[in-house]
Amino acid sequence: MHSFVLDALDTTGADTFSHFEMLIDEHRRMTDQLSAELNSSGCAQPSIGNLIVPSRLKQLVPGVGTFYTRLPLRKAFEAYNAKYGITKRRYVCISFNEIRHILNLAQIIAMIAPYSQGESCLNMKVNGMSLGPTTRLSASGLIENGGTIDGRNNNNNNSNNKGGGGERTMRQSETDNKVLEAWASMGDTPRRDSEDDSSGDSGKNKVAESPTSSPSRKPIERRDRSDTCDVEDSLSHLPTQTSLPGPKLICFDGDQTLYSDGANFEKTPKLAKYLYLLLKHGVAIAVVTAAGYEYQADKYEFRLTGLLAYFKERKLERENLERFYIFGGECNYLLRLGTDYKLHAVREDGPGGWMTSTKYFSESPGNWSEEQVKTILDKSEASFQQSLKDQNMRARIIRKKRSVGLIPKVDEKIPREALDETVLRIQTELEEAKVTLPFCAFNGGRDAWVDVGNKRVGVQVLQSYLGIHPEETLHIGDQFLNTGNDFAARCICPCVWITDPEETTYILKSILRLAGVPLMALMYHSAGEEKKANASKVSVGGKKVDFEEAGRRSSRVSMDVYTGEYIKKMTN
Repeated sequence: MHSFVLDALDTTGADTFSHFEMLIDEHRRMTDQLSAELNSSGCAQPSIGNLIVPSRLKQLVPGVGTFYTRLPLRKAFEAYNAKYGITKRRYVCISFNEIRHILNLAQIIAMIAPYSQGESCLNMKVNGMSLGPTTRLSASGLIENGGTIDGRNNNNNNSNNKGGGGERTMRQSETDNKVLEAWASMGDTPRRDSEDDSSGDSGKNKVAESPTSSPSRKPIERRDRSDTCDVEDSLSHLPTQTSLPGPKLICFDGDQTLYSDGANFEKTPKLAKYLYLLLKHGVAIAVVTAAGYEYQADKYEFRLTGLLAYFKERKLERENLERFYIFGGECNYLLRLGTDYKLHAVREDGPGGWMTSTKYFSESPGNWSEEQVKTILDKSEASFQQSLKDQNMRARIIRKKRSVGLIPKVDEKIPREALDETVLRIQTELEEAKVTLPFCAFNGGRDAWVDVGNKRVGVQVLQSYLGIHPEETLHIGDQFLNTGNDFAARCICPCVWITDPEETTYILKSILRLAGVPLMALMYHSAGEEKKANASKVSVGGKKVDFEEAGRRSSRVSMDVYTGEYIKKMTN
C-alpha cells in the first residue's frame, strides 16, 4: 500500500516513495526506448526534454520534467525519517518542504553514486565509511587516489560484467547505504519556523517584506559535534589533480540562492568555502542569473564581493579560477574569472567563441536575430503597460537590451498576486503569438521580468561549451514554480530546489560529505574560536577574510540591482 495518511505513515510511507521510484524508473526506460527508436529510424530526433513519453507517470502528471538520473526515493525517505522521525508524529502530516528535502537528498545520492559506474570511492571508511584499496585521504581530508583521477577504483570499472542485475542492484544498494551513513552524520537540514509548508512557494516571495514589517527571527546556527579549531589551521592548499564523484558542473541561481534577494554575497563564509572546495576538486561552477548588466563585469563582481575576496585570499590557482563562470541575463552574457580575481567576458564569436561553438542547437543565442529579440521585448513591454494600468500597481517599467522589467517604485511593494497575474498574462500572450525564440517571463518576488532566452538555454550552452553531459550537471535554485525562472532548467539537467542561501550551503556540504570529504574538513571554525574573534573573519592560509569588512565596503556604495547604477551613500 502507498499512502501519506498520518496514522498509516509508519507502514505505508516507504512504500509510497517506492511506488514513485518505480513510476520514475518506468518513465526513464520508456524515454530511452523512444529515443533509441527515433534514432534508429533516422527521424529528426527532438531533444530528450521534448519527447512525449506515454508512461503512467506522464498520464498522472502531464507536466512532469525529464529525469536524467535515477532517484532512490525510498532510501532517501528512510534516511530522512530515521533522522527526524516523521512517521512517529501523531498530529502533523509530512509537509511539502519535507518532501522537497527528501527529493533533494535522493537527487544528490543519485549523482554521487550513479548506476553502472562500478565501485565509487564511497566504498571507504571515513567516519564510518569503508575505504577502497587504492584510496587514501590527504592531510587536509580530501580524496587522493593512487593513479586515478576520477576517484574510482579502476579494478572495478567493469563490474557490470561480473554478475547479473541482482548483483549490481545489491552493490548499488550497499553504496547508497554508505552515502546515507555519511549524510546521517551531518547536522540538521536547515528549517525555518516560518516556512509555509502548504503553499510550496519559493523563497523570493517570502523575503520581499515591506520596510515596516517585523524583522524575521535570526536563524540558529547548528554546529556539528566534531567542530574543532584545529581543522581549519591544518587545511593547507589542496591538491588540484583530484576529482570527486558527482556533478561536474553545478549551476546556481543568484538571488535567494547564493545571497539574499536584492543583496550581495557578503556574510556567508561557509558557502564561500564549499564553493572553493568544489572548484579545487575539478567541479565547474556557474552562476546563471537573471541579473543582466551586459558585459559590465564590475556590476557582477559587486554582487559577489565576499566570494571573490575569499578566492583571492586563498590564492586559488588559475586552472581552478577558470572553472568559475557567470551567465548574466540567463543566457546572454558569459563571463569567466581570471587570474586577477576579476570577471572577464568570454569571446562570443570566432574560434573558441561561446556563441559560435553552440550554434549547432537552434535555440542558441548565436542563432537569434535582433528583429526576433525586438518582437519579444515590444510585446512584453505592451503587456506590462496594460497590467500596470489594469491593476493600479505602484511600479515602473524599465527596458534593457535583452529584457523588460516591471519594478516597484521607491519604498513601494507590488503584491505577489499582481506579479503572478502579470507573469501568467505575458506568458499566455507570447505563447499565443508563437514567438520563435525562447523566453522567460517570471515573478522575481519583488518584480516581474521577461528575458529573451531562459536558464534551460543558459545551462545547455555551458554544457556544450565545457563538454559536460546533462546527467553530470546540477542546477540549484529557488524558483521552480511555473512563474519562476529556474523552472526551465528542469528540461536540461537534474535540479535541487532550495529556499534560501542557508539551504544552498547545506546542499553543498551534503555533496562534499557524501562524495567522501570527511566531516572534520568541512568545519570552518569552532564555537570557542567564535567567542574569541569576529565570527565573520575566517582563517584562510594564515590570513583573515573579513566578511564584515566586505559588507561595510558595499554599504558605503550601493548599487541599484535593477539598473546597475552605483549609489554613493551619505555618511554622518
